[in-house]
Amino acid sequence: MAAMLALPFAEAFARTPPREGGRAGTLVAAAGPRLPDAPQELLPAPLPATSLASPRGACLAAARRAERVHGLPQGLLVAVALSESGLHAHALSIGGRAQYPEDLSTARRLLAQVPARHSVMAGCVQVNARVHARGSDWPLDPVRSTDWAGGLLRRWYVETGTWVEAIRRWHGGSSASAQRVVCRVRAKLEVTAPGSALLQGQACRHGETIEARRNGAALLEVAEMQDASN
Repeated sequence: MAAMLALPFAEAFARTPPREGGRAGTLVAAAGPRLPDAPQELLPAPLPATSLASPRGACLAAARRAERVHGLPQGLLVAVALSESGLHAHALSIGGRAQYPEDLSTARRLLAQVPARHSVMAGCVQVNARVHARGSDWPLDPVRSTDWAGGLLRRWYVETGTWVEAIRRWHGGSSASAQRVVCRVRAKLEVTAPGSALLQGQACRHGETIEARRNGAALLEVAEMQDASN
């Protein structure tokens, strides 16, 4: 699977020492034009359909796998998934209203029924289904969606040189809202990778950080229990 996911833009990069929170051999951008933010070539081929024993356990396992495949810092994509969906493979946000179907068939049905005028975010990492998955339900596949997210985060780190900016670009909103996302992910990272200094130095509200960390710890515990039972 890892070979299938070799990044098609790799020839634009050169191997150098890491610049921030990385490891030897981290890819950094060579001179050239900025790469697109929504590269569809990062979307992996579908895997055989399977019945997920638990959506939270499946999301956790997929996020950890994508971290390894794309060389992300340990715990980063799990922290993103915690921030986006609470580690739930079937999570839907339809017009801003969150739903957590326990089975894939229900999630697919709900997604298919969303009126065209409504926004919808779907899956483990909350892919914008109206923008990136029009006419498809691939965001509900945790392996495909986390592979896609992992490839994007790696690309944006390569382009910007910092994981903070990669997370900001992941959010894609205003500067203020992007900062709130960075703070949420940082709080979750304190749970998924205790002691990590990856996103330190950010101006985050103490009370909100404590609440996000507490919530993240509870959901991670549930996901780990479900992953172990899958």
